[in-house]
Amino acid sequence: MQNNQGASRHIAVTGANGFIGRQLCVHLSDRQHQVRAIVRAQGTQPSVVRQVVQDLAALAPDSRVFEGCDVVIHLAGRAHVLHDDVADPLAEFRKVNVELTRRLIADAARCGVKRFVFVSSIGVNGNASAAHAFTEKDAAAPHDLYAISKHEAEQMIGELIPGSEMQFVIVRPTLVFGPDAPGNFALLLKLAAKSLPLPFGRIPARRSLLSIWNLADFLHVCATHPAAAGETFLVSDEQSLTLGDIFRHIGTGMGKKQHIWPIPAAVVRAVATLCGKRQMYAKLTAQLLVDTTKARTMLGWRAPYDSSAALERAGREYISGKMNETSI
Repeated sequence: MQNNQGASRHIAVTGANGFIGRQLCVHLSDRQHQVRAIVRAQGTQPSVVRQVVQDLAALAPDSRVFEGCDVVIHLAGRAHVLHDDVADPLAEFRKVNVELTRRLIADAARCGVKRFVFVSSIGVNGNASAAHAFTEKDAAAPHDLYAISKHEAEQMIGELIPGSEMQFVIVRPTLVFGPDAPGNFALLLKLAAKSLPLPFGRIPARRSLLSIWNLADFLHVCATHPAAAGETFLVSDEQSLTLGDIFRHIGTGMGKKQHIWPIPAAVVRAVATLCGKRQMYAKLTAQLLVDTTKARTMLGWRAPYDSSAALERAGREYISGKMNETSI
């Protein structure tokens, strides 16, 4: 890689039509990079972004989908599945998150790609931080099938690094949020929009979050900074917030007052268990803190947006999007 971090590069993004991919492509193109969006179906991208429609799972062994690219940022993968009905879920996760990644790395190497950025998950560290915030030095403790497959992909990359001319960067983001986020954060947005009384006032656990805008900025740094090569980074916003705080900030952006009742956590947990939502409750209320010292000291990276402002923005844009849908 050149030492000029600000130089224009040709960057391929897999999974470019996903929640993270769409924002990342905009962020990269705004910074004058040539962006190749690898997508399964034509989607909405800036006019300056070249879209390549390609089913990555069907790539030929001698494919050269990354021809002419300097950097690949690999987002595509099999994420959490709420109602998984496949016979062997772990095998499915491995097929996409490990074996497909292996094939894409081989394709990138054939095409002379200089750097491959693999987006993993904080789940590789575990589902809750205990005595201290997670750091890159902590032993891996993947807590579910998705995290296990991401960890195995990281291990595969680690085995390739010594003999490869291509540089690798591994990024473990914590929960990523934004106005069109999927999964649990989408549920939080829906609840906040209803302004219903919520029993989270006495849940003390704090969480490190990561706004979609901060993640896009960090991935840009990982694609271009010379010091990122060969490293693994944990990334989050600089603030940590309780679940009650999160709802309040989302509500502020929506212009909707949130009614956070001080119900004892044990009572909330019992009700969630009776309703069959114990696992969701555990994910939303576990303490999960991330230490980003390595990213700050090695790359000089500071999150451009704090969580409070980004949550408010997410709430504001979510409501705006819903209003636009209604008016169509």
